[in-house]
Amino acid sequence: MKINIIAVGNLTKEFKDLYDSYVKKISFFSKINLIEIKEINEQNIELKKEKETKLIVEKIPKSSKIFLLSIKGKTFDSVEFSNLLEEDNLTFVIGGSNGVCEENFDNKISFSNLTFPHQLFRVMLVEQIYRGFTIKNNIKYHK
Repeated sequence: MKINIIAVGNLTKEFKDLYDSYVKKISFFSKINLIEIKEINEQNIELKKEKETKLIVEKIPKSSKIFLLSIKGKTFDSVEFSNLLEEDNLTFVIGGSNGVCEENFDNKISFSNLTFPHQLFRVMLVEQIYRGFTIKNNIKYHK
């Protein structure tokens, strides 16, 4: 199984350390391939979203099932989310601070109606991926 995370921007050391700790735990189940997209410096928000979305779409691996993380997406509980991990090639997309052109993505997941900082959300995503693998493998971490 291969899991790709495409995210706009990069992590500060504190968030990267936490992110890496979960990626290490996940490595027992799957490889995580992180693709970071440089945030576009553009005053026109719509143009910025278009440019970042184009860069994201160009990086999506062929034959990958794509999930955009969006407050407009479907919510899952942890067990339902773990069922997504049955796919062989997954890509999770975390857009930039202004979002992405969402019409480019069919599958959308929402973790909450709340807004989270992008660095924290990347950590939250890998934590949920790890939690999903523990559920699928009946490892005590989940509860």
